[in-house]
Amino acid sequence: MKPKVKNWIAQLQNGVIKSKTTKVLYQIHYHTFKGRGYTNVDELRTQLGMPHQTLTAILSNVQDEGLIKTFGEIKVNNSLFQKISYAMASERSVLILERRREKYVHWVKRGQEEFKDFMPQTLLSELNKNHFNE
Repeated sequence: MKPKVKNWIAQLQNGVIKSKTTKVLYQIHYHTFKGRGYTNVDELRTQLGMPHQTLTAILSNVQDEGLIKTFGEIKVNNSLFQKISYAMASERSVLILERRREKYVHWVKRGQEEFKDFMPQTLLSELNKNHFNE
């Protein structure tokens, strides 16, 4: 586990919230275990008074580290948001691997779209049959 992740978890366990990331994690943890089992971006943004871009950057970072998971959708004010919950320690390695896979697939697809005219057809064919592509 990375030092920053250990620090975030230690802050949560000790109740000493020092960073924006830990504030976000605390709210997700609270909603997961003392609320209805999940929260969403809109709810977090309102509760924390945080700009949307800052919040989503933090959520992306903690999702990369396997600390949260997203699932299902909820409609709020005619907008759809993914449900977010805190991840159990036993789920984290799987979540990290899934997140890396998602980012890889996105990276490959974007690269194919953006640089198709520079790539040999054999490479495009190989990338398209790669088992990571969806």
